[in-house]
Amino acid sequence: MSNRPAVLPLRDVVVFPYVAMPLLVGRQASLAAIEAAAAESGTLFLVTQRSADTEEPAAGDLHRVGVVARIIQATRQANGTARILVEGVSRARVTRYVPATGFMRATLAEETEPEIADPDAVNVLTRRVLALFEEYVSLHRRLPAELVTIIQGADSPARQAFGIAAQHVS
Repeated sequence: MSNRPAVLPLRDVVVFPYVAMPLLVGRQASLAAIEAAAAESGTLFLVTQRSADTEEPAAGDLHRVGVVARIIQATRQANGTARILVEGVSRARVTRYVPATGFMRATLAEETEPEIADPDAVNVLTRRVLALFEEYVSLHRRLPAELVTIIQGADSPARQAFGIAAQHVS
């Protein structure tokens, strides 16, 4: 993880660890953050704005917990926007937002996964959540049935939880 990754504020979107998501980026500060990240470590700090209506978010307009993500692909569009594909790597908490030339950077404290006190209870809850998720997917035509198999095949309850949380139908 970069010591102070570039910040990409998101409107009405939350990216989770272990989840890949396409994003369309158009604000000048956001484009500058992507360029800086691509030139450095390839990682960004993705954080949701408190209000989607804020055009030029400052530190106080952003939440304190977000996701460190790596840029998988970035394509500049003819209209000046960029389409990027990012993959969440880990949750992180901002200790300080720092101004940079044309965009913000963040000093981060990485969030660690809590220790599991009762693995048997977690296994029971995980099976129940997966069964409910399977039912949820069966009720929504826009979610492919293969999604259940992918989530079930994740290698940890945390990855399964983030994978489920990333699925929503508008």
